[in-house]
Amino acid sequence: MQVKTRFILLIFIFTSFSQAANHKWVAFFAKNTGYTAQAYDSRGDWRELMSVVRKRKSQGYNISSFEYGGGLWFMVFSKGTPYSNSYLAKAKNWDTLVSLYESNKKNGYKIVDIEYGNGNWVVLFGKTNTQTTQTIAQVRTWEDIHVMIRDKWKEGYDLIDIEHGKGSWTALFAKGTGYSDQRFSNTKQFAKVMEATEKNWKLDNRLINLEYGYGRWISIFAKNTIYKEQGYIATRDWSDLNDEILRRWKNGFYIINIAEGW
Repeated sequence: MQVKTRFILLIFIFTSFSQAANHKWVAFFAKNTGYTAQAYDSRGDWRELMSVVRKRKSQGYNISSFEYGGGLWFMVFSKGTPYSNSYLAKAKNWDTLVSLYESNKKNGYKIVDIEYGNGNWVVLFGKTNTQTTQTIAQVRTWEDIHVMIRDKWKEGYDLIDIEHGKGSWTALFAKGTGYSDQRFSNTKQFAKVMEATEKNWKLDNRLINLEYGYGRWISIFAKNTIYKEQGYIATRDWSDLNDEILRRWKNGFYIINIAEGW
């Protein structure tokens, strides 16, 4: 029994190590973002996070990217964003999310970013002229996602964001982005994410969003974005990004997207 117990323990340790080795935090950077300054922070407690958000807003920052992973919310704050009056709102389910979207649309707000974490949809709203029309949609299966995206493309919409939560895929679409030749890729292997990214860069396409959900990495690319150059870093732990972020900032690159997955 002692030998069996040790064997099981070794399997557990090996599995845990393998899972940790596969875990990824990814940050994408770009030049020509329009940003003039940037900061970032993380909190596990939502009320503490909101305190950080209020402090950064008083300093002239807007949230420009955020992600939930490992029990923490990670927020990137930027000055010089193309939107103003931004704020966060939470929704427990799809009906509440739609209600939030409709009420904000009537008040002149658009969705800047949407994420799922800790049992909630979290939406960043702001006032911006960079898009003319938005719509959100939700489907249950990945196969339905392909159909939905093709249909929206035919209607003249661009895919802005896609997120998995509560067993469904939620997508944000917009018109008036200025994008062309939009495409997206999905893979269960992170190495193929980088292959797709390098391939699209050679075609003069730029990444506009990277997400992870239900075992899939989803990358959204387009031509005619504002970004001239892009780069990325990936690491097992967010804290390992600190020095690299500072180096990128010094070279004129700002964070445009963060993602967490396996």
